Amino acid sequence: MNDTGTDAWTSRDDEPASLAAVLTVTFLGSVSGGAFWAGIFFVTAKRYGFSPTSNLLLASVMGAVYSIAALSVGRLLRALQGRVSPRGALMVTLGSWGVASLAPLLAPGSRPMLWATALAGAAASALTWPIVESYLSAGRHGARMRAAIGWFNCTWTPATAVPLLVMPLLARADVLWTIALSAPVNALAIAVIATLPRRPGAHAAASAQAAVGAEYPWLQRSAAWLLPLSYVLSSTLAPVLPHRFAVMGVGGAGGAPDSVLAAAWMVARFVTLFLMWRTGFWHGRWGTLLSAGVALAGGMATVLLAGNLPLMMAGLVLFGAGMGLTYYSALYYSMAVGHAAVDAGGTFEALIGLGYFLGPLLGLAGHATAGAERAAGATVTFALAVTGLASIPLLRPYLQARHRRRQRGTGA
Repeated sequence: MNDTGTDAWTSRDDEPASLAAVLTVTFLGSVSGGAFWAGIFFVTAKRYGFSPTSNLLLASVMGAVYSIAALSVGRLLRALQGRVSPRGALMVTLGSWGVASLAPLLAPGSRPMLWATALAGAAASALTWPIVESYLSAGRHGARMRAAIGWFNCTWTPATAVPLLVMPLLARADVLWTIALSAPVNALAIAVIATLPRRPGAHAAASAQAAVGAEYPWLQRSAAWLLPLSYVLSSTLAPVLPHRFAVMGVGGAGGAPDSVLAAAWMVARFVTLFLMWRTGFWHGRWGTLLSAGVALAGGMATVLLAGNLPLMMAGLVLFGAGMGLTYYSALYYSMAVGHAAVDAGGTFEALIGLGYFLGPLLGLAGHATAGAERAAGATVTFALAVTGLASIPLLRPYLQARHRRRQRGTGA
């Protein structure tokens, strides 16, 4: 796995960080992320009696905090330059996150404490990932960067499911331990971070420029629109799935568990990320982003309109493929064009936070305009409207790039 020519767990300051160490931190941090971005809503429903609208409000506020914090991480590191290194900042962030995860155990039943923990976890995770992504990408170019991102994608996706898998075991003591799992996991991550260099490896400008294709800036702009849209759609689709499975007769006594079938899109996302990692045909091509957009919109429409279970499952698989295509492309173009800087990772994560912010807002709008019984249909209508509006700026970079190619071809 080590591609730096140094020991698997160490690297010099002028070389790319050890891939083994970065991926270990990625796995552990993603376990914490899964607890806060998936497990917490089970905790709020089971332990605190949150209604669907309360959970949607919490999710939206967490998304807003995540987006703001991610945009701020680069400026924060520059302000602390000379006093705290990126490695030190990463250790402090994960340590604070771990401490915050224990707070609900100290005041069980306190909603203000839970809210504080949720927002602290959202902010900490937003500060964590841009730094990790810079350590992952800095000093790597072209195929090496794409390969490293492939390892990264195939590490964090299964890790986020760990808290949900162990929740039944932890709930025997207290379901709050699902969140508190972040404390020991982050402590292990901090121990691994100590083996990283003080700052991400040197990212040679000449090598970076040579690895960036002429279309990359335009592809990055389109991907920057598609990424938050994909998260808006996924956060809109999730609340609708139980209803759709019930219509199909799934989830009743003796039937297949709907939660297992709902995971089909996540499996499809993982397979897509794996295939993109192992192949190189997709980068620098507009067809990849076009396929991603079609898969997202087509997959969601199929899930909502399918008259039978096999067709609905096919829609989930198609949607998951679109999520995978979008995420890998957006992360690669962001880090390649942004020269693997923390600011590039911060912008990437902020766009994800924007999706997490807007998606639940659509759900809240659905409840407000149509009531609880018809909220799902109204939410989907709003999501499709957002998709249509987003398609205009999404296509603009493609049309601009096409115009530039024509100008070059005519010598204009």
